[in-house]
Parts: sequence; structure tokens; C-alpha cells
Amino acid sequence: MLEVQLMMKDPGTTMTLNFDADQPVVGLKRQQALIEAVLGASNADETRWLEWKSHHDVSKSEGAFAVSKAILGFANRMPDVAAQWAEGHAYLLVGVEEEALQGVTRHDIEKVDAWLGRYIGDFDRYQFTYVPFDNGEGLRHVMLVDVFPPRWGDPVHPLRKEYQNFYAGTVFHRYAGKTQPARAAEIDALTERARRAAKRVNVTVGVAVGAVAVVPPTEDMRTKILDVLRENLLKQLGARRPAKKNTTGAFPYAPAFDVFRALPPTDYRSPYEFREQVEEYLRDFDAAMQQSFVQVVGTTGTPLRLKLTNPGEENLSKVEVVLSLPDTVLAHVTDDEEDVDWPDEPKEYGSAALPVSLSAFPGMAALQAPAFRLPPIDSPDIEHEEDRTIIRFAPVDLRPHETVPLDPITLYSTQEAADSFVGEWRATATNVSGTVRQRLPVPAQHLEVDLHQALLPLLNDDIEA
Repeated sequence: MLEVQLMMKDPGTTMTLNFDADQPVVGLKRQQALIEAVLGASNADETRWLEWKSHHDVSKSEGAFAVSKAILGFANRMPDVAAQWAEGHAYLLVGVEEEALQGVTRHDIEKVDAWLGRYIGDFDRYQFTYVPFDNGEGLRHVMLVDVFPPRWGDPVHPLRKEYQNFYAGTVFHRYAGKTQPARAAEIDALTERARRAAKRVNVTVGVAVGAVAVVPPTEDMRTKILDVLRENLLKQLGARRPAKKNTTGAFPYAPAFDVFRALPPTDYRSPYEFREQVEEYLRDFDAAMQQSFVQVVGTTGTPLRLKLTNPGEENLSKVEVVLSLPDTVLAHVTDDEEDVDWPDEPKEYGSAALPVSLSAFPGMAALQAPAFRLPPIDSPDIEHEEDRTIIRFAPVDLRPHETVPLDPITLYSTQEAADSFVGEWRATATNVSGTVRQRLPVPAQHLEVDLHQALLPLLNDDIEA
């Protein structure tokens, strides 16, 4: 929970607004929780994203101006500052203050918008509601105004109608705990915020080549293969064999191993530990089968390759493309040179008489099989979020009118598709604002795959699946 602790007038006292400000205030329960938090707070807890007023009637000029001033102050924040709380949203509560629930008179939305419009003009990135709340003294309604997150490219929002000492054109800004006319530094920042409206990301993404391979499911065959392997390995528990003779020859560490060769033939693993080794081996074997299958799909089918184009006149820095597909489509980084990481079988039960790791001897660690290779640092990142498969491509720089290919991705699905799988891409850049989003149909390609050969390219006569 994001809680803001602020000092009160007494330096030895702190007050905490007991409210989770990580998410926007959506729904009646969250709205009432915010009111309750304000009742238990102090006026020192008002922040850049939250303000409250004990009472104001927006049908009166004084009330309409007070609410409008708060709205404009929140609207004239910088996007990166605002994003620290409630995903950029800001809130004004009218009719409540610390330890006191006053409530407000409710009015029709159309009338309220007209009263506020005299001061805020055509600014409409806000909404308000009346939240019912009972603190034990009877039901009252609190006006809650939600001011939407400011955006890069937004103009400055000035006061549109004079009120008392504030002339039309005054620019209010929300500081920590107060809304007041903006200082020169804030005017400069808001000017820069507005300037970025002219520079928004402008790219296109299309399919250069490739498709989603529609393939038969592999789960049943993989299960059968794993069952056969498990049965064959666990048979060893019923027929324990003596340890094999160690023929180290001129091996430099032969004297050390001679000590263990003199021990009675036994196995340091219990049956339970051997079974655990078998299950770990089978998990790794299943992963290797899936890796082998993906390679067959990648070489038999056509991996997807997107093309990214900058049609504008601006240089674009670090353009990131994110492709979203239905979760029925599986994605893997295409790497034709990667070896399948087939695991080694557990030592035959009854033969593992040396419970000593090779790493216990200097220099021996280099003789162990290397760990599986990690994909290149700039490879696309693949995630699964709810019902979507998300592919994040490595950011690239684009000159004006330049087209570049993105890294290939192997896509496949066991779900039938007539023509295509419909996805969506979005793109952002670091030197301009905005996000581009568009639908992207990816063609479907039906593949005939020999599952036995795809899952077990190194044929094992002992496995019949």
C-alpha cells in the first residue's frame, strides 16, 4: 500500500493517510474508503493528487470557483509527476474534512458542468459523482471529482473567467498540499508539455513474412513417451546391480577415486531419492521434447517476421513494438542454431557409489556439461497475461522513411483457424509522445508434422509411442 506520511505543525507528530494510492479510485467501496481515510487524516495529508473541502455549493460562484480551481490545478500537473499516484488520477472531495462529515447538496450533472464551465472552459477530462456515506450521524453525500491523468502534448489550462483577485488567464498548479498560481518554472514545464503535442510516434507495423503454424496437439504423445521412460527407469528399483568398475587409467585424480572403489558396491541414493531424480529427468526430457517440436515447426513452417516503418520526417529513438495475440497461439524465439538440451538419464540404480560432486576437485567443474544457452540479450521477450500471449520486441532506432525487420518469432497453435489469427500491435518511442495501436491479422499455415520424429529426432528403439 502506498501511504504518504507528512509532518504536522508539531515536528514530533506524523499523520498517515491510510489509503492505497497505487490504483485509481474506482467503485463505491474505494470511494467510501477514501472518504473514511480523509476523516482520519489531517490537513497536512493533502497532496499533489488529493484535496478536500469541508463544504461548497457549486451552484454559487464561490463554490463553482473553488472546485474549478482545484480541477485546473490537477490538470496542470506534469504527467511523470502525476503518474506517481493513482496512475495519474487526482481527486477532490467536497463535503468532508478531517474528523467532520458535512455533505453537500446534490445537483444535476448538466447544471454542474455549466457552472464549472464558466471557469474551466471546454476542459472535460474530469468526472464527478455523489458518494453516499454514513459515519454514524446519518447518511450524507460527498462530491467526488476525478481529474484524469495529464498527458504529454496537453495544452496549458488557464482560468477562463475572472473571480475576485484572480484574473482570466491565471494558470493554477497543484503543489504539495495546495493549489495556487503557477510559478515560472511550472509555466516553462507546462509549455514543454504542450510542445510535445507536435511530436507523436508515427510508425506502421506489418507482416513481412510468416504465419501461425496450425499443428496437431502433442500432449498425449508426450505423456505416453514419459510414461514409458518412467516405467523403464523405475524397474531398476526391483533389480539392484553392483557398481561398475571405475577405469580411470592415468586420470590425474585416480588415487582419490581408488578410495571409493574400495568401498562395498552400494548406492548412496534411497529409492525415494532415485524416484525424485527420475521425475526431474522426465521434466527436463519433456521440456526438451517441446524444444525439439518448436524447432521442427520453425524449420518446416515459416516463422513470423514483422516489418517496422517510420513514414515521417522525425528520427525515432528506441521504438518498442509489443504484439498481443490470443493465448491459443504459443510463441518461441526462433534460433535455428540452438541445440536441443536433452538431459542425461539418472545413473543406473545401484551404480552411484560416489556421492561426491565433480566440483569438489579443482578444475573438474570444466568437465561438466554446460548449462543450456540463454537467448541473446536483445531477443524478444514473451509473456502470458490472462488470455493473451504478449511479445515485446527489442527497441530499435528509426530514421525518417526507414523500414527495418524485427526479430523472427516461431508461432504455432493447436486451434483451427480458417484464414488468420487476429492480434494487435502497439508501438512507443522514447523521444516522442503517444502510443500507436492497430489490429494485425497473422495468417494461419496448416502443417503436417510427424510427431514421433518431431518429439524424438534421435530415435530410441526402446520407446514406442
